[in-house]
Amino acid sequence: MADRIQNSTLRFVNFYRQFFTDDLLPMFRDIEKRAEKVADEEYERLGAQPAGEDWDGDMGALAEAAEDEAIAFYETMTALRQSVLNLFAVGLFHLLEQQLADLCRDGAFTVPPPRDVNINAVADWYQQHFVLDLRRLPAWSTIDELRLVANATKHAEGRSAEQLREKRPELFRYSPLGEMFLGNVPRPITQPLAGEDFHVTPEIMEEYSQSVVTFVSAIAKYFEEHGDEYYPR
Repeated sequence: MADRIQNSTLRFVNFYRQFFTDDLLPMFRDIEKRAEKVADEEYERLGAQPAGEDWDGDMGALAEAAEDEAIAFYETMTALRQSVLNLFAVGLFHLLEQQLADLCRDGAFTVPPPRDVNINAVADWYQQHFVLDLRRLPAWSTIDELRLVANATKHAEGRSAEQLREKRPELFRYSPLGEMFLGNVPRPITQPLAGEDFHVTPEIMEEYSQSVVTFVSAIAKYFEEHGDEYYPR
């Protein structure tokens, strides 16, 4: 079981983390410079068009239109980057959840796997059949926070979002102007999948990734120490 965790679960988590950091995030670098290029190209395109009869020769209007195009590009790419960050946090949690559930399925086991593939049902199964309390392992509190992040990202405002405001307020960025209109009422998250209202950062994502690695490594260590002693028979 320890080898299976090391060579499958832990390896996949590490590749997931590496792909996100090394391949995906770099696609969103230099958004400001790319927006400037969009503005330049749009200005050239507009300037190359034949002048109509109502053209007054005001090149400033062309510059303003090009700037609007650049702003639209920047806002869209920024929201898309945030959407990807939020989604990969969701994926990281459910990857862990499904990998842990899959470890409950083995032809040598004489007990059925957990009926529900969710972290709490799986944790109960591990405690009953592996005599391993996942809730006492290092990083469990962060894993549970990641569960809330996954729920809040998928379902927007709700109980998970409320709990996260207490646990991790930096995930919720509110502008002073928005707070002025809302007063003491927390701004609800409405479109986290569109990159709005809810903000997993690269630093927070790295923290979550490292916690998953620590958590899975602790499970592997447990099976290294106990071997087949607690296998469900």
